[in-house]
Amino acid sequence: MWARLDDELLDHEKIFTAGEVIGGRNGSVIALGFYAQCLMWANRHLSDGHLTLGVIKGFRHGSNPLSIADALVKAGLLEKNGSGFVIHDFNEFNPSAAKVKKKRREDRLRKQRERDAKEAAEA
Repeated sequence: MWARLDDELLDHEKIFTAGEVIGGRNGSVIALGFYAQCLMWANRHLSDGHLTLGVIKGFRHGSNPLSIADALVKAGLLEKNGSGFVIHDFNEFNPSAAKVKKKRREDRLRKQRERDAKEAAEA
């Protein structure tokens, strides 16, 4: 599965805002990397943009992942929910878990039909 990143994210005000909250010379780079990590995790696990506190705490690419997530909340890139966080507008720019699962199922069936047709033709 591929995670989609808009190339305008490099200059997006929310990344700079999160970077200022994180602080330091590399705050914006940390914000961008952490946001990309959130997107990749959500896509890999078909979570529709939801990340639990445990998932965020498990991100090893930063020294304090919860404070980085909170900075992304303040910038509007993430939103807090009862069990952790959700990526803002995730399903507007990424396929839902249901759509991905449906496409995978359809692809599996199509490939099986192709294999069956090839075997029948060879027999």
